[in-house]
Amino acid sequence: MNHPPIPMAWALVSLFLYSATAWSLESDKKQPTTIDANQMNYNEKASVNVFTGNVLLTRGSLVVRGDKLTLRETKDGTQHATIEGSPARFKQQRDSTKPSEVLLINGTANLIELDGASSVVTLTGQANLQKSSNGQLTESITGNKIVYQQNSETLNVVGDGNGPGKSRVQAVIKPRDKAE
Repeated sequence: MNHPPIPMAWALVSLFLYSATAWSLESDKKQPTTIDANQMNYNEKASVNVFTGNVLLTRGSLVVRGDKLTLRETKDGTQHATIEGSPARFKQQRDSTKPSEVLLINGTANLIELDGASSVVTLTGQANLQKSSNGQLTESITGNKIVYQQNSETLNVVGDGNGPGKSRVQAVIKPRDKAE
């Protein structure tokens, strides 16, 4: 299936944006997407678009930064995005039921993968996920690999073993107020 380069780029970017929706503001879906990078390489035959060098993707409250962003689409329309960096980063505001509350989620890892077919977000290599409310950290999860399955809303965190120099999983969760 042949796609013109620009529509293909936007179709693949939609994967990233759709995959992040479980963590996002509802209004982000209606915002324009901008990708800035030092270079873009599109392979129409392979349906792969690669952005390299100081990559910055923004859409509404979503901000993604990395060294390389690779967007792929298979013949059946399945989409996959990979963000590489030292580390790759994303942050996004989340919807809140309280009008005065600002909820944010921040993630960092050496590699962030978004699989459109399975609605899975994977952070690998020094992975960290943090949630905050009005600037106050509410949850922090660290491990070698964090896998978030959006359909089942489950999170799996794996360390890289035991022993000297190895990291384990660490979770820090702030106690909730009784009013919450």
